[in-house]
Amino acid sequence: MASANVPVAIEGLAYAYGEGELRRPVLRDINLSIHAGEIVLLTGPSGSGKTTLLTLIGALRAMQEGQCTVLGQQLLGATEDQRVLLRRRIGYIFQQHNLLGFLTARQNVAMSLELDPGSTEAERLARAGAMLEAVGLADRADAPPSQLSGGQRQRVAVARALAGTPGLILADEPTAALDRVSGQEVVHLLRDLARSRGVPILLVTHDPRILDIADRIIEMEDGRITSGQPVD
Repeated sequence: MASANVPVAIEGLAYAYGEGELRRPVLRDINLSIHAGEIVLLTGPSGSGKTTLLTLIGALRAMQEGQCTVLGQQLLGATEDQRVLLRRRIGYIFQQHNLLGFLTARQNVAMSLELDPGSTEAERLARAGAMLEAVGLADRADAPPSQLSGGQRQRVAVARALAGTPGLILADEPTAALDRVSGQEVVHLLRDLARSRGVPILLVTHDPRILDIADRIIEMEDGRITSGQPVD
């Protein structure tokens, strides 16, 4: 599988929890490529391995078997330092927005930029403010999370994920805690911002309301990819 210009290239990936008699396979022979600017939805019943696959691609856990190249980094055999460096190039959005309650929306977004050694605090706050404006929250930049609605908090999470100009966005059930209108607003905003930057998105979801944002829908069951097709 050629992977030089493919943000995510996976071949023969397998993963299990536990050891010995307690070993439980959760992923089996996964083959998947995600291309630049592509939006891929990962669907399937609970326990099918979707989140485990997402965390492996995101370098949040070590690979066990198979090939997985993400943004040019081969993850099988990668050191923890290599995985940390890769994680800094990935934007993460999860069901729980994980904002820090004692910081404003602007400060929460700016936190994602603190690993940039060439930026000052003023520059980071300015970039954070620009991202909040892009997600329609310019007037709420100085509000703490407690003063934001669920949809607004997820918008801050989107801004935080995109602020560092990542090469890949990984999202795990980002609409699960939102109502229909807020959920659709968040994912369409994510789609528009990511596409304008050519950033691929892999999004795990059970939510049938957001299937229209996808270029491709991948279905999983019992640790395997059972189908994957473009969306008309």
